[in-house]
Amino acid sequence: MKKSTKHSSEVSPQDAYTVNAVPMSPREILTVLEAGDSGFDEYLGEQIYANSRPEYLARQRERLAQTVKLHMERVGDKPTYVIRAPGRLNAFLEYLDMCAGDHMSTTIDGDIPVAVSPREDDVLNCANFNPLFAPEQVSVTSEFNRFVGQPWDEYEGKLDDNWDNRTKIYPHYGRPQGNWVNYVLSPYLRTMWELGGKPLRGADLTFGPATAPFRAGTSSSSAVVVLGFLAMYLCNRDVLPPWSASQVCSMLGEAEWYVGTHGGANDQTTILMNGPNTVLYNRHSRPVLESTPLPFLRGVHVVLANSLWEVNKSLTGNQSFNMRKGWMEIGDEIMKLIIAAVREAQKQGAAAGEGWLGKLVFEKFGFTPGGKTPLLESHPDYWERIEARYHKFGSLDETILGIPNEAIEELILLLPIKLTPDEAGRILGKDRETIEKLYTKPKRAIGGYHTRTTARFFHRENMIGRELERIFLEAEARVQCGELSPDSEEYDQYRLRVGDLVDRLQHALSFDFRVSNAQLDRLLDIARRGPGYLGGKLTGAGKGGCVSILVREKDSEEMCRYLDREYYSKPGNFDDYRQILTDALRYYEPGSFEHDSAAEQLANLDKALASIENQRTVITFSRGACALDFRLGAA
Repeated sequence: MKKSTKHSSEVSPQDAYTVNAVPMSPREILTVLEAGDSGFDEYLGEQIYANSRPEYLARQRERLAQTVKLHMERVGDKPTYVIRAPGRLNAFLEYLDMCAGDHMSTTIDGDIPVAVSPREDDVLNCANFNPLFAPEQVSVTSEFNRFVGQPWDEYEGKLDDNWDNRTKIYPHYGRPQGNWVNYVLSPYLRTMWELGGKPLRGADLTFGPATAPFRAGTSSSSAVVVLGFLAMYLCNRDVLPPWSASQVCSMLGEAEWYVGTHGGANDQTTILMNGPNTVLYNRHSRPVLESTPLPFLRGVHVVLANSLWEVNKSLTGNQSFNMRKGWMEIGDEIMKLIIAAVREAQKQGAAAGEGWLGKLVFEKFGFTPGGKTPLLESHPDYWERIEARYHKFGSLDETILGIPNEAIEELILLLPIKLTPDEAGRILGKDRETIEKLYTKPKRAIGGYHTRTTARFFHRENMIGRELERIFLEAEARVQCGELSPDSEEYDQYRLRVGDLVDRLQHALSFDFRVSNAQLDRLLDIARRGPGYLGGKLTGAGKGGCVSILVREKDSEEMCRYLDREYYSKPGNFDDYRQILTDALRYYEPGSFEHDSAAEQLANLDKALASIENQRTVITFSRGACALDFRLGAA
């Protein structure tokens, strides 16, 4: 078993998010929650939810109390921790963490609470307030042994036997696809892999009423992975290494690969590390992951609106998500081959003459670049920097590569528009079956891996991310020094600029990366005509779920009422979605996974439309995942 986690300064995760974690009996916790203590409310309002309205805090205490009561009914008055993890909001960038790029996101005040009691055996005893998720008990050791015990002879000499490849070949091995406990289990298995199979103690876990949107693009699945890690850590911290926070975040990104979604670590990093009223710029381009907290613009609210088109990863979402990862990975492999071929041509004195670069790419790889490349042909020093600094598509940025954006645009033109699995196999020296297992099989026979537009997408995201960072820091600095008032027309130009950048991000997601859909587009088209609109984009992997809408603060509640009238209250807005689900019910046999999923999604749609006010909300940026400290109220 090969370890892949990078080490930085040794800072215990306890210092970051469990410093005040002390187990208490459920009765003691309920006493604090039901007392309405002002000190505990102040703690929840300021340090957790960034919302101090009394009625809001009362709802949170009631929800936490429900969680603890359900837990006590299951396990009695055992020593208990209460942990919670918020949903993640990609109000700005998307996907960059999957290719070593710097990603910007935050956390919403909607979260998932869990009551946790340590066990002495290796059993995870899981129950959930949501009736969609059946209770289950599972042995961590048995599942680990089953996963690592699958034979690797077929892949010997082709693929290294590491966590990355094994989770591609044997995702969730022996367990039902999409089972919710897989997400809880994944950090346990990833930790055991890291520790060479060292056994871990289990826990009784009771998941309470969640306010993080479900299957809606706010990464509630990654929140469950983070909760699984916190439960594992609290129950095993005496036998775990002193990991750094960045090390933990990298491991959590890899842990989720077990369930079949092969993504990056940004969601888990933001969910774990964000602070209240903060936007995190996560530097995945650094040798060791770093996070920069940024102030958000004043006078701007974010309205989170659910399109109601579910992103069901168990049904079709995983294939779409992993296919995009394949686009990135194959594009990266081809880019590295191009860089190596150019450097070799330079050493041989063959990098000369007009059009030499395009000819080299065609002769070596069999495809024609998308345009002329005069900067890259006439500046050999650019290639020295590219060779030294390029690391995946996330480094397609002039501050990383050290070459101008115009040269980066030429570099992207060297990639093919699309490669079929056979074409990719020819260039990479692998058979079609291996290509499709490593990079995901296209849905259609004529499908393939779109490398050029994918690289262009990441370059655009990088440029927009750097501009957003500059705006956030500059605007706040000018307010802090008294140079500018948030009420001034000049400050408002920052709001307009950020809104325009967010709209540009949505355009790139729709046309370069193709992860929007008609339902998301319809919701955003309606929102653009609404009061106080500044900008909007999908959030999460796309293909459904939520949109985040930047709105002037004074208009945010009116925007919600406008969406109620123009989007949620008009049945015709959901006709296409209903037809797709109805067709699935007719096509698939009752009792099949596809039939039951379609029936569940139809029921969820009707339930959502019966409670419109719960489908859009003005959100605050909450603290990341943590164990709650009830000693404040107890004192």
